Amino acid sequence: MPGIAAFTLAMFQPLYAGLDSYLERVGRTGLVFTLFAYPFGLLLGVPSYVFLRDRVKPTWLNCTFVGALVAATPWLLFALLPPSADQASIGGRATVVNGATTAYGYLIALQFAGIIALSGALAGLLFWVIATPRRNVS
Repeated sequence: MPGIAAFTLAMFQPLYAGLDSYLERVGRTGLVFTLFAYPFGLLLGVPSYVFLRDRVKPTWLNCTFVGALVAATPWLLFALLPPSADQASIGGRATVVNGATTAYGYLIALQFAGIIALSGALAGLLFWVIATPRRNVS
């Protein structure tokens, strides 16, 4: 599931702007996102599943929420780390000043974590579709 979420996110936010081919940009971005998604997906997703499988009913909403939480947690933790730059800005607005993250910097980090959470929610929904046993199917 993390790979599907990573490539879905790569389709909407491809990196490597210098490459001519959109498919190559998506492929390389998806690979980079996947290298982050699988370790954290295993590190957080498997324990979440083991802990919640007997405690919470596997509804589509619960699976979607946990998928979003598992995907966004590492990025939220990264946002709390002190910046390595002394000064930084995005679009002319300061994100780091004198080695400290500004409110705008935290807002940008939360926005990015929200986008990651959306792709994790999609993966959680896909998990529900695949892993939840169907009952009363005629």
